[in-house]
Amino acid sequence: MNNELTQKLVRRFPVLYQDFYESPRNTCMCWGFDHGDGWFDIIWQLSLALEDELGYSGVQKHWLLFKKRFFKRYNNFWYKLSPPVHNKTKIVKGDDNVWRHVVVEKVYPRDQWLRNLLVKVLPERSSHMHSTIGHFQRLGLKGFVHHPNTGFSVQQVKEKFGGLRYYCPGNERIFRLIRFAEILSKQTCEVCGKPGKLESPHGWMSTVCKEHSRLEPIPDAPKTEKP
Repeated sequence: MNNELTQKLVRRFPVLYQDFYESPRNTCMCWGFDHGDGWFDIIWQLSLALEDELGYSGVQKHWLLFKKRFFKRYNNFWYKLSPPVHNKTKIVKGDDNVWRHVVVEKVYPRDQWLRNLLVKVLPERSSHMHSTIGHFQRLGLKGFVHHPNTGFSVQQVKEKFGGLRYYCPGNERIFRLIRFAEILSKQTCEVCGKPGKLESPHGWMSTVCKEHSRLEPIPDAPKTEKP
């Protein structure tokens, strides 16, 4: 779906599509709505139905979005204090004539300005400096990082086998609404939103109208004369 319609959905339903700006390591929603513009009305009506089913008030919406922003920055802060370490190694032949990987240097990412500042503030060549950094590295990601409940969020929206696929957690009522939208998508042209039908030209399944139908006759193979 094009960017204008995508932003319209994300702005109108910020809680449902709160993972749109997240990393692809955490969610598939970052890829957006992976289908044609013709299903925009289906997604819009489904989102309204889900919002009505969830029953979030205006105050609850603002609170959920506040937690999302706050803890994202809070977790990033602790990642700065406990950065990932990459070891530079080289192969060295030992006294027993066995080649081994030996750590030459510990490399930290360049953007770890907070850790570098901590190293400069604490005394140089002090065991206190190393113990403090090690303490942050041990506890930073385990004891301080939080993943609070930020409300109902959709995980992925895409087209598959010519129909809509809408992945999210929920109850039986929510799953019924999603199944209804998926059935409706198989009767709606994915390109323009007009009534359509499921076709599979040359093995690729899609729901299109007569105007956007891709059913074309396969040309016959050229006949070769027998010698």
